[in-house]
Amino acid sequence: MNNDLTHELEQLKQEVQELPKMIRSRLDSTYQSLEEGSHLNQKKQSVRKKRRFAGILAATAASTLLIIGSGFISPVMAETLKNIPVVGSLFIKAGDEGLKKASKQGLTTHANQSVTHEGTTLSISELLYDGSRISMVLTRETSDGKNETFRDWWDHIDDKNQASYIRFFVDDKELNVGYTMSYTGEDAKNSTIITLSPDSLPDEFKWNVVIWDIKTEQQFKLIIPVKKNTTNNVILKPEELKSHDNINMTIKKLEITPATMRLELTITGKPGQDIKEIEEAIPSQYKIMGSIDINYDVMNDKGELAGSIGGNGYGSDGIYEYTFMFEPFRALPQSITIKPYVQKGEQKEYIPELEFQLSVPK
Repeated sequence: MNNDLTHELEQLKQEVQELPKMIRSRLDSTYQSLEEGSHLNQKKQSVRKKRRFAGILAATAASTLLIIGSGFISPVMAETLKNIPVVGSLFIKAGDEGLKKASKQGLTTHANQSVTHEGTTLSISELLYDGSRISMVLTRETSDGKNETFRDWWDHIDDKNQASYIRFFVDDKELNVGYTMSYTGEDAKNSTIITLSPDSLPDEFKWNVVIWDIKTEQQFKLIIPVKKNTTNNVILKPEELKSHDNINMTIKKLEITPATMRLELTITGKPGQDIKEIEEAIPSQYKIMGSIDINYDVMNDKGELAGSIGGNGYGSDGIYEYTFMFEPFRALPQSITIKPYVQKGEQKEYIPELEFQLSVPK
């Protein structure tokens, strides 16, 4: 970044120090992204483009200072400033529709936490916690600049048949929960988006991520304070029980946030049956290799299907519990239909006897 631009940005950054924390954080994140982008592309970017970047920040800061100078911050303007997305957000570039929406609306945390050991840096740049899921961008960089793809590093196994692994802690208590990794393509080949859907987390907690890097044989520990960034989530809890072919299905809840729809449901058998007896009593068309394999579509009142994000389940004490996550609809529908089905080749065979119709309150 040239000296004039650096000086201008530093001045603007100093001038907005008295802004409310949420807005100042958004501006700081934008400043940092612009600065990093300029360093990485110094030989490729023109002076005109650099000045345009500076103008974006200057216009934002000037508008903010004008409002501050008048003695108050308009709630509408404060919300607008809060919603400034960070330049280069991987949630926007490579995330599902819920992550894109959340980042654009300013519902994500720009953590910018990193740890370096022996020339290798692991970092978490952006994080979402909406009460339904935790998603975060994890990046691995090496000092020699030869950053291998995240998949190649993660899938590497050494001569002792060991590999890298990751553990998650909430307020120092380890979570025993599955997670998914979404790779982000050539634009950020050494990054991944990790998503978890743990149960019953507090609205605010300390998020610890511990990663063992098999290449360096080092443990990396990142600690991030996390606070739920959504309010007024819609939670539907139908009390209806659906029964068909020895399957007793209940929806525990459907939670709708701006970024996620989280479906929790249970399957049970007859009273007193254990897990093995339930599986044996359910017809083979609902199973794969002896285990229950029922999938779910979530449909709105316009017949649109929500995109699937992932899911997990387990069985114990005579009950199967499942959690599935879906992308949110563009607008809150008047009603939602939960449509169980089994996959037969490329075809879905729906189970209408187990469908649920849920009314969404205004």
